[in-house]
Amino acid sequence: MSASDRRTASSRTSSSADATDPGRRAFLAATLAALASAAAGCGAPAPVTKPATPEPPLAVPSLDGLLPLAGLRWVVLVHPHEITSIPWLVPFVGAVISEARFDRFAKGTAVDLRRTPEAVVASYTTNEGDATVELLRHTSDPRAVERAFRDRLSTDTTRAVDRHDLVRVSGKIGRGAHAFAAIGSDVVCFQQAGSIPRGPCRIAALFARGALSRATRAFADPSLRALAERLGPAPARAFALGPFEGELARGARGLLAAATAIGAAARPSAREGILLSIAVAGDFSRTGEAASEELAASWKDLAQGSFGHLLGLDAPVTAPLPTHAPDAVAIAVELDPKKLAKGLADATSNEIDQIMR
Repeated sequence: MSASDRRTASSRTSSSADATDPGRRAFLAATLAALASAAAGCGAPAPVTKPATPEPPLAVPSLDGLLPLAGLRWVVLVHPHEITSIPWLVPFVGAVISEARFDRFAKGTAVDLRRTPEAVVASYTTNEGDATVELLRHTSDPRAVERAFRDRLSTDTTRAVDRHDLVRVSGKIGRGAHAFAAIGSDVVCFQQAGSIPRGPCRIAALFARGALSRATRAFADPSLRALAERLGPAPARAFALGPFEGELARGARGLLAAATAIGAAARPSAREGILLSIAVAGDFSRTGEAASEELAASWKDLAQGSFGHLLGLDAPVTAPLPTHAPDAVAIAVELDPKKLAKGLADATSNEIDQIMR
């Protein structure tokens, strides 16, 4: 073989080795791919995916903002910690709800009502019957409150996590349907009976998320809103929405037949008494004075009856003072807290015992 033939053979052998070397082939393929991408205008680096922004924590400015108007019958709004923080009121609270009952409730629910800043109890009529809903602003661990609720369920337990700080649980206690929602870090909702999928507890959870923007909330009702503004803030308030029918319509000497709502507020007075204010909403533009007199007379009827005597309504600290306006008639009276507490304890002991289980 000539020198020229040997050089040609060597060149072929080298080229063959280059073509069969895996590393060289990979490098060649990568180079060709990069050139092709650049030629096609696709040589920009892949976009960097940013981490998802965490949801802001749920905040509930006021518990009554979670109450729907549809189906509402009555609602009670209480500030338990405010009440138990007034030293001279503590013995009277204890006469109605003993420390043992508070302790039992805290053990069963993981919520200490004595430290609860805000509580709401409301009654609704749903397609599946009447329902009661309780909303509490608590100082406990939401997970502990949820566990306590789940431990009470006997059958049909379901759990849904709508977001990291909104959890719903439902099931049965005995034969009764119950629902629970942990809303944010400091609000819980309990519902007894009624519709669980469409009931007030479910709606409260949707309201908290900013859903159901077209649904009407309870105190958007003109009568309830006007009464709430008239009565002002107080440690304890209660409202019932009209129309009132049957026996209720005959209440307050017939005033409730034309009433759109009724409200009451209780607050401590400067004389360490309980100042009770009651207002009836309706159209009293022409009959205000007469309706005010009827309200005063109906209070007297109540005070002189057996129930009024039990609560000490017949022996007030100050005489009842009736007032009237075009859209409401009202009465204010100061009561003896000792007589009132003893009467409430005697009249509601069984009911309170059921609630505080």
